[in-house]
Amino acid sequence: MSKKSFSPTIPIVLGLMFIAVIGLRTVSTPEIWTHLAQGRSNLPLSFLPEDNGINTTWLYDLFAYQFYKIGGAGLLTILNIIGLLGTFILLMLSSKKWGGPLSQGFALLIAGHLMFQSIDVGPQVIMILFIALTLYLATTLQKQAILYATLIPLEVLWANMHGSFIYGPIIVGLAAVQIAQQNKSAGRARSKKGLQPSTFAILAVAMLVATFINPALYKLHGQVVANLTNGAPSYWSSIFVDYFQIPPLKPLIFFVIVLCASGLITLKKRLPWTLTGMAIYSAFIIIGPQSRMYLLFAVLTFPFMVLSLTAISEYIHSSLKNLLGKKAQMLPTATLAVLVVLIVLSIIPIVNNCAYAKTGSASRFGLGMQEELYPNGADELIGNPLFPEKAINLAADGGYLAFRHPDRKIFIDYRSGRYSKDMLNDLNSLMVGDREAYNSVIEAYRPEAFIINTLYPSSAQGIVTLLNMRYEARRVWRLAYFDGTTAILLINTEANLPLIENEEIQQAGLEQLEAALEQYAAKNSACTAGNPAELIGSGKVYLALNRPAESEYIFYLLLQGNRKIPAAWIGLGESQLLNKKFDDAISSLKTATEMAPNNPKAWESYAKANLVYANRTDDDAKETELRAEAERAISKLDSIRQEQLKEFEKKQKEQSKPDTTIPQPKKTGLGDLVNPDNL
Repeated sequence: MSKKSFSPTIPIVLGLMFIAVIGLRTVSTPEIWTHLAQGRSNLPLSFLPEDNGINTTWLYDLFAYQFYKIGGAGLLTILNIIGLLGTFILLMLSSKKWGGPLSQGFALLIAGHLMFQSIDVGPQVIMILFIALTLYLATTLQKQAILYATLIPLEVLWANMHGSFIYGPIIVGLAAVQIAQQNKSAGRARSKKGLQPSTFAILAVAMLVATFINPALYKLHGQVVANLTNGAPSYWSSIFVDYFQIPPLKPLIFFVIVLCASGLITLKKRLPWTLTGMAIYSAFIIIGPQSRMYLLFAVLTFPFMVLSLTAISEYIHSSLKNLLGKKAQMLPTATLAVLVVLIVLSIIPIVNNCAYAKTGSASRFGLGMQEELYPNGADELIGNPLFPEKAINLAADGGYLAFRHPDRKIFIDYRSGRYSKDMLNDLNSLMVGDREAYNSVIEAYRPEAFIINTLYPSSAQGIVTLLNMRYEARRVWRLAYFDGTTAILLINTEANLPLIENEEIQQAGLEQLEAALEQYAAKNSACTAGNPAELIGSGKVYLALNRPAESEYIFYLLLQGNRKIPAAWIGLGESQLLNKKFDDAISSLKTATEMAPNNPKAWESYAKANLVYANRTDDDAKETELRAEAERAISKLDSIRQEQLKEFEKKQKEQSKPDTTIPQPKKTGLGDLVNPDNL
């Protein structure tokens, strides 16, 4: 993998092709809708008083909206791919001194796998593009005037497009340290030639000052800090990623860290401070509280991966040279063949959508928007003049509602630094049935409608919580619309009755759900149909509403297309239990525990099924067996909860946010599970 590779173009072309393929996906991130809504008006989107912060991506939002008007989601995706390719081309130019095409090809392959689960259309690509461009200019430009004339305006542009602009001065500062170290080693005579450390030190300060050239001046920096420290709704990969048992990236991350460490050991050249500093920082962010920053990790470690791959390959080649003799000349060719095979095997499951299904992604290969994830069928209801002015929505729908209904104010979306932690905690607690949190939310905001995205883990329980609210034996909330991914509940008043009892609107939602079920049944494969949001959402809701006949059918259909979804096996087993199919329920739930051995819900449901069956059987031997299995499941459940508590306490310490209300896990017993008489 040295610079004297067999073919200088094939590995790079293949590697860049792989990067382009992982970027060629339908847009499923809910955050893009917020950027489009802000790009249209740049006005507050929420009716909450907290929505008075600075938009740290205002220029990106403006460009995104204009391009969306020109070419829709397809153009945004193409521009995103161009940004990805530009980033890695710049990184390769910055690292070509430290490795040849083969090393760069393997580094591109590794980086692509690191990014696959988290890449989507958004300003994060702007962040990595500016990082790569700054690194390239800082390490290649040799004239001070050109260096200043390019990097300072670039930093101004960066500060107006994304809150990560602080990386610019940091990279230039690392370049100053590197030149100082080089000059120290080169001696006084040679150190006077070329750019001096002071040049880069002054430039770093100038770039930091340049970040104040923005519409908000110094307030921008305060908003960036608030975005990093304030509580915010959490989004990663897809809205329903928790529904799946996705392949962990920790082994790949560990491999990259070991690879870089091995490069340090085997490197015969002097260590580059800029690349080393970036790699060390990336290791800290990937194992710390922000451990899902795979995109940033892939970009910051890329140059050092190239360096390490080259150093290791040269070490191996020199070790095998005497052993293999003339055959050692074939090693680059053999290595290139391995790279080709790995890239082809990596591209195939992406193109046929199997990789998206396996990782619980809402995207698919190709162009377009996954609008079925949001209230795309509820426009007639929400846009009705009679629809209440103040509605509470979950974060996933916020940007979409703001874009589709610009005359209405939303409740929350995925913007960091805008919403208080207490409010978010109350909303989350309300969704799992906390009456005190419900009272707090109702008293504070006086909503007359709830727009609930059913793909959230707690959405089904939240719908049941609201429908069970009573005031003087009268229901407080009634379900006005449901289409599988969206449930809309209105307060039960005379003014809302025309909307609540509008059968045409209700039927439209159910027909949309039925069409999704038929479409998935016809394709009968997650690789061709993708992960069906309507089935995932509706199955959970029907089960929570105690309609097991419908939920069993939906979960069964979902598993026909993709049998590796633990949450679907749990839903199927619980539905079968309610339908008194005890043997089937235990079999389904046992499959869930085997597929997701650390999922507490799987073990809780499995224990419950065994206990219920034990209470219903007349076979003493069978009862003994079932109760023993229930006890084993409960023991495993308690062990998992203890581990979760330890992990929670660890994260609290890492984030330096003391919490005195950490609940101690109660040891589960048979009596804590559902009373079989209630089934």
